[in-house]
Amino acid sequence: MAELKRQFSEKDIRIAAFDLDGTVLNQGCMSDAVGRAIDRLTEKGIAVAISTGRDISQIPLDVFAHFRYFVTANGAIVTDSDGNTIFSRPMDPRTTRHALKILHENGGKSCIYLNGFVVVSPLFLLRLLRRTNYLAKSQRKATKDVRKSGMRVRMRHYIKKHDLSVYRIQTFFKSMEEASKAAEMLRATGIHQAVLLEDKSIETTADGITKANGLLRLCEHLGCGPENIIAFGDSANDLEMLSESGYSVGMGNAESCVKEKVDYITDTVEDDGVATAIRELFQV
Repeated sequence: MAELKRQFSEKDIRIAAFDLDGTVLNQGCMSDAVGRAIDRLTEKGIAVAISTGRDISQIPLDVFAHFRYFVTANGAIVTDSDGNTIFSRPMDPRTTRHALKILHENGGKSCIYLNGFVVVSPLFLLRLLRRTNYLAKSQRKATKDVRKSGMRVRMRHYIKKHDLSVYRIQTFFKSMEEASKAAEMLRATGIHQAVLLEDKSIETTADGITKANGLLRLCEHLGCGPENIIAFGDSANDLEMLSESGYSVGMGNAESCVKEKVDYITDTVEDDGVATAIRELFQV
């Protein structure tokens, strides 16, 4: 059941920003109800944006068609639906290799996000399949984008050989203790942004790169400010985006740290919580 924690005013909203997994997407799929609700915001003149950790190549085409702007790789890249780059800030090859060394020495299994495709280590792919019930059809669909867009290589060697700039690293760990230690070590370098998630994973970008930062760049492009954003999310990597936006919506399935901070808690992703929030807040 939805819970209104702070009153909402539509008049100043110019951007609606949506996390994907666990917010717009339920096991890799967007419902018709959510798609129609997002389209109604576009009809009202609001710029609708995806704000995700995914690479743009991992956004399903039927989802892509509903949005105008794309904040991808946790804010490291901002583009529009015509393919124009608004903002881009990757990690350089040396910084990336240093991060991977810390992550892997602490037991992590990683994949790296370039602009347009993903590089996946065999052990990361194995961990991904074990963490999801891969025998279930819905879970096979949910992991399809990572599996299709991923190249399986030895990462640090591959980055050094090809002098690659990487936008985001996603790393799974066996325990929260391992993940916490690695996150602390990354933050201590002063050159990495490390977000620790409840599922024992870390999302690594260049220092200062977050979904919130990506949305601020979009605001600059559109001539508005963070107070003109309504943001929807469910995870720890959404916290800064939710905190810095003018109004924030957390999903009913959100992590506890998200529910504590948001202005409105909507239904779960399974119950089309995005559609519920848009209908109740915007009266459409």
